[in-house]
Amino acid sequence: MDMTNYAAVSKDIYEELGLLEQGMRLLLADFESKEVDGQAPYSMRGLMITPSDIERTLEETEHRLEDDALAAFRAYRLQWEAARDAAGDADDSPLARLSRQLGLSVWERRCVLLCLAPELDIRYESWFGYLNDDVTLRAPTAMLALRLLCDSEEERDTARAYLAGSSPLRRFLLKNETVGERSSLKLPLRLDPRVVSFLLHTEALDSRIAAVAVKYDEQQAAPGLLYDERLQVSLQLAVNQERANGGARLPFMQIVGPSGAGKKLHARHVAEASGQPLLVVAMDKLDGEADKRSEQLRHIVREALISGAMLGLTEGILGDTLLESYKGSLDAAIVEYAGASPFPVVIWLARRERRGAQLPLPAEASLLSFTISVPDAEQRLKLWELGSSDWDDPSLYEQLADKYAFTAGQIEGTRRQAALIAALQGRSSADLNDYAAASRSQVQHRLSELAEKRAPSRSWSDLVLPEEPLALLTEACNRYKFNETVLNRWGFGSKLPYGRGLALLFAGPPGTGKTMAAEVVARELGLELYRIDLSRVVSKYIGETEKNLRELFEEAENSGSILFFDEGDSLFGKRTEVKDSNDRYANMEAAFLLQRIESFNGVTILATNLLQNMDEAFLRRMGVIVKFPFPDSTERERLFRSMLPAEAPLDSDLDFPFLASAVDVAGGHIKNIVLAAAYMAAAEQSAIAMRHMIRASRQEFHKMGKIVVKGLFDPYV
Repeated sequence: MDMTNYAAVSKDIYEELGLLEQGMRLLLADFESKEVDGQAPYSMRGLMITPSDIERTLEETEHRLEDDALAAFRAYRLQWEAARDAAGDADDSPLARLSRQLGLSVWERRCVLLCLAPELDIRYESWFGYLNDDVTLRAPTAMLALRLLCDSEEERDTARAYLAGSSPLRRFLLKNETVGERSSLKLPLRLDPRVVSFLLHTEALDSRIAAVAVKYDEQQAAPGLLYDERLQVSLQLAVNQERANGGARLPFMQIVGPSGAGKKLHARHVAEASGQPLLVVAMDKLDGEADKRSEQLRHIVREALISGAMLGLTEGILGDTLLESYKGSLDAAIVEYAGASPFPVVIWLARRERRGAQLPLPAEASLLSFTISVPDAEQRLKLWELGSSDWDDPSLYEQLADKYAFTAGQIEGTRRQAALIAALQGRSSADLNDYAAASRSQVQHRLSELAEKRAPSRSWSDLVLPEEPLALLTEACNRYKFNETVLNRWGFGSKLPYGRGLALLFAGPPGTGKTMAAEVVARELGLELYRIDLSRVVSKYIGETEKNLRELFEEAENSGSILFFDEGDSLFGKRTEVKDSNDRYANMEAAFLLQRIESFNGVTILATNLLQNMDEAFLRRMGVIVKFPFPDSTERERLFRSMLPAEAPLDSDLDFPFLASAVDVAGGHIKNIVLAAAYMAAAEQSAIAMRHMIRASRQEFHKMGKIVVKGLFDPYV
């Protein structure tokens, strides 16, 4: 081989293996030449021991193999390795990359190759059993490695430290073998399975962590879609500055933003710009058992080290309690990674910013936090238009961009889901209703634990109201629809540091349609409606109510849902003079709600029967106040008619004007009357007639405590 032109020849590990084999053949030849009468044949060593064997071991020295042949081999090996090292980074073989990533010494690299040999050729197992003088020990041992791989006395001493200490070889590459009753020199040396698969290119990622980690290689270019270039520059500067300072401090970068905002995308660009892979670990998928989790993290650290990767840790749905319990094992893993990697970088990906004390920060780490926000309407429009089709309505995407404050990931998920919904209904393209239904699958929240979900099945035709309240409801819906236009495109948002959400107050007697109006608004806006269950929110314990309300508003902001506070005066009532501790804490709750309503960017609807009981500060913060009046006879007639489905059998004697005049109740009671009359008719197997309506009206009056005046229902009774 031409040693001066090493970089031009194949650098496969089999080339070095041939060199190793030469040394092993010299050992075998030496063993055979020293067989004498009275001693056990070398083929039987380890199975039988003779007196001559004992005498032989007393005469031998530990360094008996310093003969001319072995000395010549070692000289050739040094020359060969010098030529290989001269190639530098041009040697891109797996073993060369592994050596560079972990900073392996010459001897450690030789040892890795020795341990790899039986993984490449099964005959080495027989050789090792023979050379170890023990047919049951068919793996390289510490003694064999010292005899075959060392070039001097000094190197033997150093090599023993590599095998016994905290070297990269022992910590990350070799399996943990128990010595048992054997001498430490008889300790078998075996590579961890992932090291073998890395050197042989049989795995792209350790299969033991495939369920919790994903690796992005530097050759896999990260998509350039919608990432903040200024943020990207800041991230890269943080990495470069630490490396320019000699890497004394670990760059620990926290990237915060909603799901799908591009946190992972930014991390990939940082790794790509640095020429490193990125290993992203889903911490919420780690094993809950401490020992198994620590084992997973050891595999993860090894993977990051042997591939030279930056380490990305994403919280997912990991809660505060689990994060606290995981912190000890995460601390140990990051310290190990930072201490062994030549270019360590940790990127923490989370939905909300964490304090330094909550994070697994080594003492030498420098914490930098970056926030990614939801893209504005113009950016969202570009994202929607990227996937548009020829038959799509261009105005549809502008509506979607304005309506849904979604991240890039959520937009793509909504598009796929809407297309599926349309296809299941036999349509070639999705409409606004399909996108509204699909949007609900793109948010993860816990509102159902604190509130009751209401399906918005009512439409404008079901709502019987005078012209003024209807106009106010329409105006309220338009405020939400054109929020982006007014606040961002027209610049009004710069004048409003807070109060950018839509707060509605519905006031009126019971049964006048406040809940129905909330459902109509939710359907018109294409948003989910959650009615607040006060029994799950209000607590007798100090501070617990505020905590529940804070979580309620945070989940609503994340999901884009409407919060509907029925009987709102119980929470938003007037603050009173402080006479005792109960008054003080009640006022604190009201003050917290006041601040949260104002800072909430979504839609809130408050309903109350008694407007005069509401705190004036809340009234001032309501964007629209809709008063629901008691229906007059004309509206009651419309209510009676609208409550009866087209499929219901009706008797010809139904007199709706008479019913509207005689039954002076609100819409909620009319609904009860119509439903009760329908059940009466069904029991008689007849059409719904006036006699059923009057009987049902009498029952409803009795429930309400109203006196039925004699002759009220004449001439029908």
